[in-house]
Amino acid sequence: MKMSMDANTIAQQAVRYGLVTIEQMEECLGELPPLERSAEAVLKIFERKAYLTPFQANKLIKGDYDGYILGGFRILYKIASGTFGRVYRADDPRSGQIVAIKVLRKKHLMDARKVDLFEREGKNGLELKHPNIVEILAVNRDPSTGQYYIVMEFVEGGNLRDFLKIRKKLQPAEALRLLEETAAGLGYAYSRGMTHRDIKATNILIATAKNAKLVDFGLAELTGSRQDVEGTVDQSVDYVGLEKATGTKAGDIRSDIFFLGCVFYQMLKGEPLLEMTRDLRARKNPNRFRLADKLRRDDPELPGPIFGLLQKMVAFEPAARFQNPQVLVDAVQHARAELAGEQGIKKAVGPKTVFVVEHHEGLQNVFRERLKKYGYRVLISIHSDRVLERFKQNPFSALIVDVGTAGDEGIAAFESVMDEAEYTRMECTGVLILSENQSSLVGNFKKRPNVTVLVRPVSLKQILKSLATVEQHNEDMEDNAADEIE
Repeated sequence: MKMSMDANTIAQQAVRYGLVTIEQMEECLGELPPLERSAEAVLKIFERKAYLTPFQANKLIKGDYDGYILGGFRILYKIASGTFGRVYRADDPRSGQIVAIKVLRKKHLMDARKVDLFEREGKNGLELKHPNIVEILAVNRDPSTGQYYIVMEFVEGGNLRDFLKIRKKLQPAEALRLLEETAAGLGYAYSRGMTHRDIKATNILIATAKNAKLVDFGLAELTGSRQDVEGTVDQSVDYVGLEKATGTKAGDIRSDIFFLGCVFYQMLKGEPLLEMTRDLRARKNPNRFRLADKLRRDDPELPGPIFGLLQKMVAFEPAARFQNPQVLVDAVQHARAELAGEQGIKKAVGPKTVFVVEHHEGLQNVFRERLKKYGYRVLISIHSDRVLERFKQNPFSALIVDVGTAGDEGIAAFESVMDEAEYTRMECTGVLILSENQSSLVGNFKKRPNVTVLVRPVSLKQILKSLATVEQHNEDMEDNAADEIE
């Protein structure tokens, strides 16, 4: 309620609350006209001289006696407000340092779970020091008011949602840069054993320098935690719905990657990819998360490299997504390079490795001995279902699958690895070997410049020539390899 105060009384209140100095008070009172001694008049002078903000002056005139100072910082004005808390701009009156202070709403003070989430956000953030994560400076509780608050780095700018309200949508190059920065921040947190669990446009801040910073790790979990946070805040409903639909545990980093993919699409198209609804049952419907099916490869706003990134980020099956943020960062960098007209293809680290899927023991020995002779490191397995995971962990330079012995499982493994190589921009040459009675399958495989389909009888010379699709081998190597593999 507005209180009746004269200029002297309200000026003294401002000094008492630590908002202005005695010298500033006397200066402003001295500028009042002789007959004008109202509280409103002196507050206008305080504001004109920038000694008080409109937020502070409004609180003073209302007679509010707390909420001016938290953790030694003066509250200047409100930046943002939500159901969970409010965020204010504040400064240190001694050093002039500008910070943001997030304050838990008073109505939540008696809710132990919300208090726990709020404190967890602050304590998690204290451990994270990265240029693409908003830095947490302090977490505390005011002894006089009982208010919980978090002191954070102040980011001059706004959140991505508000940024997009103005810009509508971004050019691919800019969207890729923001994606890379956000993924880098996410990757740093993941390296500390932490996932975010609340990736959305409002939790990505865009500084005036146009760099991205992740904020609000309030739902962050340590990797491997089994805690179910269903129902805590709105976004967690989507996380829980996705994870239940795909059979994954809470805290899976691939869930963050999925929702970051949704944000990336929003940057590019100016509209959400994930259908928004208030119906809780509809929000948990598994079909709602089959987003890769909604992407159009011929969409002019989704160039090839970007289409590949998006399709992999929002894949329904977790195993089909990027498995961690660093792999995503690498893929984004190569997509950026490709869009800029650069090569953008990665080579496997170390010696050229050929992975062979072959069930026949005799042929295993032939592959091992003959390929080693020409300088390859050879890995052989009969387990088709493990090939993709092996490629993700330690990419190899080439994959040979003997479909004659590996069957349909071998074909599926081969295609999955080639898709993975395409989406992650990793160099991998593929060779499929069909038996004579499988020759009718030749036209069934996806046309790829790095893949060769051979039908028995096949010579080692043919295989070596196929392996040289991306990187040429010596012609002498081919001429001397005339032994037939049957």
